Amino acid sequence: MFAAKFKQAQKNINMPRSVELKNIENEYLAAVKQLIGAGSVLTPDDVIGLSKTLYDEIKVKSISNGKNPHDDMLLFQYGTYDWGDETGEHFSFDITRQFSKRDDMYQLALTLIFEPGPFKGLNSYNSWIIDFGGTDEWIANIRTTRGYRLAQLQIPKTYKVHFTEV
Repeated sequence: MFAAKFKQAQKNINMPRSVELKNIENEYLAAVKQLIGAGSVLTPDDVIGLSKTLYDEIKVKSISNGKNPHDDMLLFQYGTYDWGDETGEHFSFDITRQFSKRDDMYQLALTLIFEPGPFKGLNSYNSWIIDFGGTDEWIANIRTTRGYRLAQLQIPKTYKVHFTEV
């Protein structure tokens, strides 16, 4: 089901090859809206697939030029947190794209928010794409994690797309 839904969304998304850093969040938001449509719920596989496609297809001008792989890379992470915001205690399943521009660092996170109960006792986890032999190996690793397997069985409360300078 994911593959068909995702292929249709890709046809509907007019993805530019290169965008300004200030516009990257809007590109992600538009892609998410195209993917989920009215009433659909994002799944962990949606987050993985969309993150991979956007990483491959949308490059950020003056950053995603391939000269330094640390300038544009992906981070997968999950854990149970309470940041003192409106989500309260929750389990988050997240893929973050990190950009480095000179001495500045920016992160664009696509996060699923779940009720924490089913994830009690699960340690937090993270992995950088740079630590693997490529995107496919990194994604295969994600799919072996306990957090991924548990998240696949749950329905997220919501999702967030968040761009910030760190």
